[in-house]
Amino acid sequence: MVYTEENDRELKRLKKLSEFDLNYGQLQEQFKGLVQLAAHVADTDISLVNLIGNHSQWTVSAYGAKLFEMPREDSICQYTIQGDAPMEIPSLDTDERFMDKPYTQGDEGFRYYLGIPLKVDAGVNIGALCVIDKEEKQISGEKKRLLGLIADEIVNKLEQTIKLDNLQESLNRVQVQRNQLAHDIRGPVGGILGLAKSTETAMPEPEEFKMYMEMIKASAAKVLDLTDDILESWKDRADGQFLTLAQFKKQLEELYTLPALNKQIDLQVIVNPSEAKHSFPRRKLLPITGNLIGNAIKFTPSKGKVLVELDISSRNDQQFLKIGVKDTGTGIPKEKLQQLGRTQLPEDYGTKGEKGYGMGLQLVIDLVNSLQGTLNLDAVEGQGTTVTVTIPIEVK
Repeated sequence: MVYTEENDRELKRLKKLSEFDLNYGQLQEQFKGLVQLAAHVADTDISLVNLIGNHSQWTVSAYGAKLFEMPREDSICQYTIQGDAPMEIPSLDTDERFMDKPYTQGDEGFRYYLGIPLKVDAGVNIGALCVIDKEEKQISGEKKRLLGLIADEIVNKLEQTIKLDNLQESLNRVQVQRNQLAHDIRGPVGGILGLAKSTETAMPEPEEFKMYMEMIKASAAKVLDLTDDILESWKDRADGQFLTLAQFKKQLEELYTLPALNKQIDLQVIVNPSEAKHSFPRRKLLPITGNLIGNAIKFTPSKGKVLVELDISSRNDQQFLKIGVKDTGTGIPKEKLQQLGRTQLPEDYGTKGEKGYGMGLQLVIDLVNSLQGTLNLDAVEGQGTTVTVTIPIEVK
């Protein structure tokens, strides 16, 4: 594949999407009111917020439809994000790009589509707000302008999410200092409380002194309660930035079980039971693992298997998250392995003709490098591929 500016733009777009570090299964409520408003403005049956990844289109919020995932090559919004203006298709069933798709067939098939690109501050389109109807329609320019404002608000909410995540990372660093301060306070105050208790029983004291000691005990106990509150409140704030292996397993299963089932692939996610409850920073882990699983599903034929293994290990006083993705797919030829780490990765097609965009592994490599991790790939052409990612972490 000849390297082009288009490839560079697509890699930049995928990197930006990965920076949001979104859990696609948890955005429905965040945009519920906006998608309902969009359908009301357009007077359509359905309104969707779709994000376009390397392999898939993820519907992260919907009105009039269920959340779903579809192969990127089957989506309409993949064309919307290629431009900056709204894309309107009055008759989907006569458009040669979509006339043979299942969603345009029969009396219940969709006829009308209008998509608004979701452009973030980096100048790239990560998805689209779209309205869809079973009847051909005409939407006025004023309504299209209002839909554009709704799309802008969706982008604002997404960008606020990443700003809050970055702020939380800064707060987490401050948390370490505050926790140390709290622990430093607990030591001497605990000593005072212990001294008060021992003095209370070790020797007889005048009534006034006993009352004084009671006040010391009460004050010390309050300070201990205060330090506990500090520690607990900061723990609660930081918890949203962390995952356990068990929670990570659940997220991956929720997102990728259906795409695997659609291709009759046995997807298994396994965690080390002894490490299942240990938590670690979640930043960038879902884009990394999701792209690896997406690649594995794409290049594994029906009736094949994809195994994901999650574990935490220690080496030289450092703890590591280990992510292994193994498939029984077509494997990667040697000449393509030699191109890993370059941006000129080859476009390819999956075992059912799924279009590849040549960016999945490159994106994973860049993300892993940004976390000071390592990626090892072992592939046998015609037998399968195993990718192992190791990332240094702090375990809570």
